[in-house]
Amino acid sequence: MHFSIRFVLVGFLSAAFAASAQAQEVTGKIGLELNHVQATQDGGCRLSIIATNGLQRPIDQLGLEMVAFNTDGLVDQFLRLDFSRISAGKTKVLQFDLAGKSCESLSRLHINDVLNCVPPAITDVYCPDLLDLKNRTPIEFGD
Repeated sequence: MHFSIRFVLVGFLSAAFAASAQAQEVTGKIGLELNHVQATQDGGCRLSIIATNGLQRPIDQLGLEMVAFNTDGLVDQFLRLDFSRISAGKTKVLQFDLAGKSCESLSRLHINDVLNCVPPAITDVYCPDLLDLKNRTPIEFGD
């Protein structure tokens, strides 16, 4: 009899913990983190961006329009990054190389626009308002 009670209690606690963990993942925000910059062998710069879908629905294709600024604060390059489907509460990592641009030549990575964060039928959501930005690099990252 004690075995049954323990089993039910463990099952209940496991379910409660799983529900709690899932609730923490749904933040109502899209987390974007500039996680790492690394020099490439050809003199370019490889950047790693982590996207976390904290929405209650999947994102079919998250598009980021970004602008790279040089160390003089001048616009250097326009970029378009696309993340494939990100399920609710899940994370994707995207790496991209800026050929011919050393990491030291970049001062800022600006998010100009965010596209496709919700299905086209939803018209009252401005995707950039859903961003939760983090940065672990010396390059300024934001909007």
